[in-house]
Amino acid sequence: MSSVSTAAHYSTPLLALISTIMDFPSPSAAACQDYDALVEQINPLCPLHQFGIVGCSEHGLQWIYNYQISDSFKQQLGHEPSRITEQLTQLDETNGWCVLPIEHRQMQWLLARCQPTELPTLRLLLECLAKRLAETQANCELNEPASPLIRTHPDWQKKIESITRIIRLANVLPSQALFSQLEAVLRQILAIHDMLLVHATNLKVDVIYPVEPHQSDAFISELCHSTSNVEAHRESLHWHSMPLRLQQQYFAHFIISTPQPLEADDKLFLDFLRGQLTLLLELRRIRQQLNEINSEDSINQRLQQLRQTNLRLQKQLRQHQELERKLQFDALHDPLTRLPNRALLMNHLNHAMTHFRRHKSAGFTVIFIDVDHFRRINESAGHGGGDQLLREISRRLKTCIRQNDMVARLGGDEFVIYLDSSQHEQDISPVLNRIVHRLAYPFRINGNELTITVSQGVASVGAQTTDVSQLLHQADLAMFQAKRNGRGRIVSYSDDCISQHWHSPEETLARALREGRIVPYFQPVIRLEDSRLAGLEVMARWITEEGAIREAFDFIPLAEQCDLIQELDRQILRQSCQQLKTWLTHEGQSKLKVAINLSGKHLTSRQEILQLMAIIEAEGIAPNYLIFEFNERELSRQDADALTSLHELRAKGIQVSLDAFGTGFSSLNALFHFPVDYIKVDDSFTQRMLQSPKDLALIRAMGDICRDLGYTLVVEGIENQQQLQKLIDIGCQLGQGRYISPPMQGTDIVPLLAAEAVPS
Repeated sequence: MSSVSTAAHYSTPLLALISTIMDFPSPSAAACQDYDALVEQINPLCPLHQFGIVGCSEHGLQWIYNYQISDSFKQQLGHEPSRITEQLTQLDETNGWCVLPIEHRQMQWLLARCQPTELPTLRLLLECLAKRLAETQANCELNEPASPLIRTHPDWQKKIESITRIIRLANVLPSQALFSQLEAVLRQILAIHDMLLVHATNLKVDVIYPVEPHQSDAFISELCHSTSNVEAHRESLHWHSMPLRLQQQYFAHFIISTPQPLEADDKLFLDFLRGQLTLLLELRRIRQQLNEINSEDSINQRLQQLRQTNLRLQKQLRQHQELERKLQFDALHDPLTRLPNRALLMNHLNHAMTHFRRHKSAGFTVIFIDVDHFRRINESAGHGGGDQLLREISRRLKTCIRQNDMVARLGGDEFVIYLDSSQHEQDISPVLNRIVHRLAYPFRINGNELTITVSQGVASVGAQTTDVSQLLHQADLAMFQAKRNGRGRIVSYSDDCISQHWHSPEETLARALREGRIVPYFQPVIRLEDSRLAGLEVMARWITEEGAIREAFDFIPLAEQCDLIQELDRQILRQSCQQLKTWLTHEGQSKLKVAINLSGKHLTSRQEILQLMAIIEAEGIAPNYLIFEFNERELSRQDADALTSLHELRAKGIQVSLDAFGTGFSSLNALFHFPVDYIKVDDSFTQRMLQSPKDLALIRAMGDICRDLGYTLVVEGIENQQQLQKLIDIGCQLGQGRYISPPMQGTDIVPLLAAEAVPS
């Protein structure tokens, strides 16, 4: 049959082209002219850039037909079927490519390319062609008349022509008029009583035709099966229901009723009609989608969605950049004063030292500043007052330096100033004088005036300086000499400042560990509802050779940098177990819990875990008295071995606490990822909660989450009565802070244990 024989019968180009495709000859009978004619008919409706049919034979790959496909493209596809499949599946639809497989041994791939906007139409045409080619190769002689009834019963010719005329009216008549015409023809041909066209789901029935059926939704729903025909005898009528499907997609049911059962030829005729209806409704749906996609309103809506998406992505990018800047700033600055911290200072000093050695330029000077009697000030003004004083000192020190200088806080009451291009007295003295003059002016803390003095040690870089750690230590020694000289003095480093060989900070810390001067202090954790002791948290303290007590944040970062942190943790664990064994002799302490902060490095191997357990066993302490605390930020940087180690610790009876919760990148994920028993909210949230509704809401939400998930919530950093009362009001369980009790030596804890042992 000619490939254009039926095109004239259709008024719509798309239907005419589909009819031509469905009458296309089989590959064995098709000539090159037939393919050329097909391309010529497709081009006006959907202009083709490229078109081809790829097949395989005993001699390998062959191009059965190709249109405007270059030799370079063919070479790119290769000759091996697996490579061809890989290359074809990688062709991008956004570039207008449409590639379809043909389910037959000789013809395997159908590929074409057009403008991306024409892709839905091209896909429909290629699917029809692929189906046609596959069926003709399978010896389905579909190029003959569509219904076999015509061959056996010529009188069916008029019936089929009647239906065909109705289908050809599809693009002229409105839907209801078209289906009404179809019903009239069926009443004449099959003597039907009713015709229904519905869309049925498990939830409801949508009637496509007629507008108001006589049957109820329940009655219609019983006649609909999503995959199979249904025949039923209801209300003295014989009902026939057929699902309409295309490419495994169900979209409607065609239902008729007749007074008498249908014969075999009638059912065969219905099968033909179902195929025609399926194609008709699917083409209407596709045409409607194309119109909606290409309408001005749809285009404007998509443009608006793209603009909104673009704005949202820009906002997310700004938030990400802002978060990244904040994280970088927090990592290199002191959280209390916002001054550069030790890490940023050391980085700056190392760059300055490199520049000094390479260019033999003017040197630099560091000034080590320590507030005299700061511990007394902290005790009298309170922890909050001490923090306020440190912030004000920081602000004044920044007004004393020049543009290229830097003031940093090392921790506690210790500050360091870097003076750029300053080696001589005439460069250093003006800065020192400004520091003395501006810090001498009284501070106003908690409504009271407070006057302070500072001791300052000065050290300048020279040819004999080995590294910046040595220079800092020299300034530190000069500062201690200033304190020995009566405090409130300025001393420049000289040999008089040294009473023994110089030791680096790392060596000083290592010696303190060897001499047992890193000791545990204990801060009580109370049950907020009744202020009863619930446990203790261990906090490491460094007792210097001069008798001063340095807090953990002054030396823990140094211990981590010089790989002493694990040995330090083991010593603190051993001393804590010894102290715990003493406390357990007091009656009523069977429920006492001691929480010990540990580095995440202990989780990197099973050997590290075994060393910790060996200490506990050697001291004769049951593991269930201990809680191991790991910082959330540090824990998130560990690998899968850390997770295994946490499970092993809990299996041995040790509970796990997630410390500083809320400061990491994915805090909520940590609750589900890590096996923990306690959640400790970072003290920064406690400090801000009375002024920040967001921080208060987060603490309240964490309390609810912990109760639902079976965790125990501990709130750190309680500094005043207002914070304590607010935490009680929102239902928090446990808390700690300097308002409740500062960290104390083990002997000072005994009276608290005795009080807890007395029945209330």
